[in-house]
Amino acid sequence: MKTRRLSLRTKITLIIAISSVLCLGIFGFVCYQRVSKELIEQIRAEALHIAEIAASEIDGDSYATISDYDDDAFVEVYDGLIKYRESSVVEYIYTMRQTGPQKSVFVVDTDPDEPGEIDEEYDWLEVFDTVYGGTPAWDEDLTVDEWGVFISGYAPIFDSNNKVVGLVGCDVSLNEMNRDVAVVGGLVITLVAIFSIVLILLAGIIGFKLGRNLKALYLKVHEINSGDADLTKQVTINSGDELETIAGEVNTFISHIREQMVGAAGTSEIVAENSEAMESLVEECRGSLSGIASDLLRLSESMKDTSSDTSAILDGINKSSDIVERAYENSNRKADDANRISSEAGEMERKIAQKSQNTTAMVDSLKERLEEAALKCQAVHEIEELADKILKVSSTTKMLSLNASIEAARAGEAGRGFSIIAGDVQDLSSQITELVENIRETNEQVIVSVEGLIDNVKETTGFLNDEVLPDYREFSKMGADYSTNMSDMSNALKEINENLAKVDGSMNMIRERADSINSVITESSEKIESVAKGSAVLEGNMNDLTEKAVKNNDEAKNLNDNISEYKL
Repeated sequence: MKTRRLSLRTKITLIIAISSVLCLGIFGFVCYQRVSKELIEQIRAEALHIAEIAASEIDGDSYATISDYDDDAFVEVYDGLIKYRESSVVEYIYTMRQTGPQKSVFVVDTDPDEPGEIDEEYDWLEVFDTVYGGTPAWDEDLTVDEWGVFISGYAPIFDSNNKVVGLVGCDVSLNEMNRDVAVVGGLVITLVAIFSIVLILLAGIIGFKLGRNLKALYLKVHEINSGDADLTKQVTINSGDELETIAGEVNTFISHIREQMVGAAGTSEIVAENSEAMESLVEECRGSLSGIASDLLRLSESMKDTSSDTSAILDGINKSSDIVERAYENSNRKADDANRISSEAGEMERKIAQKSQNTTAMVDSLKERLEEAALKCQAVHEIEELADKILKVSSTTKMLSLNASIEAARAGEAGRGFSIIAGDVQDLSSQITELVENIRETNEQVIVSVEGLIDNVKETTGFLNDEVLPDYREFSKMGADYSTNMSDMSNALKEINENLAKVDGSMNMIRERADSINSVITESSEKIESVAKGSAVLEGNMNDLTEKAVKNNDEAKNLNDNISEYKL
């Protein structure tokens, strides 16, 4: 049917399709924005939490004394912060302090590439007013630079007097979140596209049915206007709407015209009664059968098209169900991984605790040995005192031997033998003196070595107490927190699995209903096609009857010429 512009069927189809696509597009955009906002809020809370933990581990009194990279306090803070860089979440972590009104400078920066220098000024942010006031806070504005997009959280550092002496800043990258949001956006777009196709197909089906009924009305009115209408055949529309009412009025109009024509033909009823009745009956049956056969064939083709559309919808549902099943399997695997990691973290916590106990026992043992070594070192000092006494005795002996030599020289020949003995005693005294000096030198070296060993042992035990044991305890706490977080993640994944299972069940139910509808449509199409073929055979038989009726129709030719415009 030709129209001046777009047909009513096309307009209705376009309106439904465009409205559906717009509604689904808006819904998908809102979902995308909501997911992005929730992820950003979660990352902000995580950055602030990390900053608070790091700030609580810093000794504010020693932190306030940092002025150089070689300061012990600087090294302690740097070592405490650098462990957070090992996390895949933290991009940068650093500390600052306020040096004046709206003036903040770097103190410790763990950036391995371009760290901020000590007392290097940093641009003042509005959030610093809150943090230096003693309240943790995050920066509402996102930081965008050549390395990506970041969210920053800040926490104050307190000294022993509960005074704010600085802050810890933690920058978390949004690059990973953007990739996750892109995946969610792709899924939303896919679902919107699928539902849009389904709604467009439904709009097409509605438009097709509406166009078919309008076409039936148009054909009947066109037949009447062209003067070649079959007045015995009515328009059949069972849509239950305004079109069915219009079709009823058209049928009433056709019936009225037919009654008028029958009345006009009453004068020739005696002449052409037999032929008129036979021909009218045959023509009516043939026309009806022809129209029925055509309608049935069109209906069969329409049912086939509807079956194809239903098959396409079923394919889309199957693909969506496969996507949901894959998501369910992936979520199950992730939940299992989370449980496994949680168990491993718990085991790591237990091992670290055992190592801490072993290290404590070793430190205690070293302290006992150190005390024993100190006691033994006193014996070395006693050797020093004995050596001094021997030197005094040797010196006295040497003086006596010298006096004896002098007296022997005075005695002359009688004192010669005594002089020799005095000389030997003097030589022995010199040897004893030299030997004692060697003993003193060796003893001094032993004392220095023992004291150095004691200092090294003290330094080692101090390092174990001050550095190793606190790290063991911190690692144990981190293992417990990690195990708890992975357990929470596992529970969340289980909840997602339950929702995916429900979605999969709904998809299976829709697929079963679609299969049932498709089977009914296919079966109905086959039956309608069979009836159409039977109508065609019956129409051939009616044609034979028409040929027989033509012989009797000649008698009523004159009257039929007057009403030949219409078929009664």
